[in-house]
Amino acid sequence: MLRTVYTPNSNTITFPIPQSWYGQKVEVIAFPVNEVLNTSNSPVLINDRIVKNRKKREENNRKYSVSFSALGYKFNREEANNYDE
Repeated sequence: MLRTVYTPNSNTITFPIPQSWYGQKVEVIAFPVNEVLNTSNSPVLINDRIVKNRKKREENNRKYSVSFSALGYKFNREEANNYDE
């Protein structure tokens, strides 16, 4: 699906379509809108959401991270690979 909102300056609008659509029937619907209804797909809002989620994730990583070496844990590969016991 391709959704694009244009503000035309003339009576002709052209827009690119994916190459995978070549040779297929494509439906184009155009109607005037007073307000863009689906602003969640806006690149600016998506980037803001990504930045906020990243900051929240990094904050949680700092808050809940555990240093196993500080707790005295040392990984023993021989013990981990000993399947017989």
